[in-house]
Amino acid sequence: MDWILQNKEWIFSGAGVFLIGLIVKNVFQNKEKSIELGISPNTEVNTEFKPEMKNEVVINNNFKTDTSSNLTPKSASSTKDELEIRKKVTNILFVDDDTKFKIIKILNVAGWVNTKIVKDVENPDSELVKNSHILFIDINGVGLKMGFTDEGLGLANYLKKKYPEKKIVIYSTESAGNRFHEALRKVDDFLYKNADPSEFQEIIEQFSAEVNL
Repeated sequence: MDWILQNKEWIFSGAGVFLIGLIVKNVFQNKEKSIELGISPNTEVNTEFKPEMKNEVVINNNFKTDTSSNLTPKSASSTKDELEIRKKVTNILFVDDDTKFKIIKILNVAGWVNTKIVKDVENPDSELVKNSHILFIDINGVGLKMGFTDEGLGLANYLKKKYPEKKIVIYSTESAGNRFHEALRKVDDFLYKNADPSEFQEIIEQFSAEVNL
């Protein structure tokens, strides 16, 4: 108090007022930052860097904040269990005039137990078609019962429009064909009929995770 009385002229001068204003402003800013960080103004923060604590901010009030991600990737066993469930509930239908197509048995043995094959689709509203989640349609020799002159391409295009939620894949032994057919832009995928069985399984695994089972 004696110091203030002795220096009152300087304190109330322009320089004194300016300096006091800076001190007050600094004090309030520090308090606001402490509040924003959720730290008490009287809490001491340890800013010492330690390599083993690079993901942590340590505050000397026994509270530890971990800034590392809380997201834990799914375990391999969990993913495998989910796949095994999808194998049992995914309905897969092949439309192929060759009803002895070897891929059907391979998929059944692999665990895709609801894999069936029909020579052609006569009724698109049949339970077999409606209940299928993934349909593989051969380009040649099918679609004839419904009168499609472009055979499997016409059938695939029609079914995709009627059931947009289903995954439809076309396949063929021929590499040449109508590359501008609308079906090629509508269906979800296509592959060669003589592709490795693993390619069929990869497509099924991917699509079975995307459809509503």
